[in-house]
Order: sequence, then structure tokens, then C-alpha cells
Amino acid sequence: MINRVTSLISIPQTEGRKRGLKGWFFGITLLFGLLVVGCTSGNYPVDIFYEQHYQQSYKSHEPPRLTGAAEAVAFFPNVSSVVTNTGADLYRVNCQMCHGADGKGQGPVLTKMIDSYDYTPIVDPNITNRPIVFIESRLAAETRPLGPTSVMPPFGKLLSAQERAAIAEYISSLPK
Repeated sequence: MINRVTSLISIPQTEGRKRGLKGWFFGITLLFGLLVVGCTSGNYPVDIFYEQHYQQSYKSHEPPRLTGAAEAVAFFPNVSSVVTNTGADLYRVNCQMCHGADGKGQGPVLTKMIDSYDYTPIVDPNITNRPIVFIESRLAAETRPLGPTSVMPPFGKLLSAQERAAIAEYISSLPK
């Protein structure tokens, strides 16, 4: 009778061994993780392959650095901007890649999309015959201006009202 009671209460040997192995595995994993995090160097929390210029062997091969005179301050004139907010420059930056330099829809990006990806423009990409009001309204849109399947990005948050007007004026000045 005692053997029956003890056999009902006792845990089988294999189950106890499984619990012990799980504990050991968890402990070893935790120890390894702490070692990896604790033994790193560099700017990042875990830096296994840190940059070469942080290594001492690299720094020992550097030539000695000369310090400049304290009074010597380099003076460089301001760089003039290559982009003026004229309609032509704004068109060149924002529109020319799709609509082309002449506004007829022969830009490299749109041509690539049509040739390589079988894209069919929703409307005629030639914008030289569009009224100024129409162009400004498309540029003012904050969602896709020609519908959700259009590839034209919204410029409403990117360009100010003056910039949109300058682009529309420039497009209307292009040859038809």
C-alpha cells in the first residue's frame, strides 16, 4: 500500500530532468547575454564589430597630429544658393523628372514607368496646355491630386502658395 501512495505522489524522473535542463539552458543564455552586453566597447550598446578607427591597433599607426595656432580661424564666404525660388527652378526641382524640361510629359521617371512597368497615365502628362488655375489646384492638393491610383505626389504641404503660383506661371510660359 505504501508503494502505491508513493508512486501516485512522486514525479516521474524524466519530467524532473526536463525542468532541470530548461533551467540550465535559461541560466546559460542569460549569462551569455550579460557577457555580450557587458564586454562591448564603442558608441553603441552592443558593438561586436565596431569601427576600425576606435581600435587601439589602428590608432598606434596614425601619424602625430599637429595643432593649429589658437588665433588662426578659417574664414569661408557664404555659399550662394543655386536654387532661387523662381518658377523655372522650382519646376526643375519638383516637376521636370516626370513632365520633362518642356512640360510635355517626356521626363525620365515617367518614361521609365511607362516603358518598364506598364504604367498608363490617368490624364495626359503634357501640362503645357493646362490653365494656371488647374495647375495651382493640382499642386495645392494634400492627397494624390489625380486620384489614389495616380503616381503624382501631393505638393500641398511641400510648396507654399507663392511657390505653386510661380510654378504654374512658368508652365503657362512654356511653348504649347
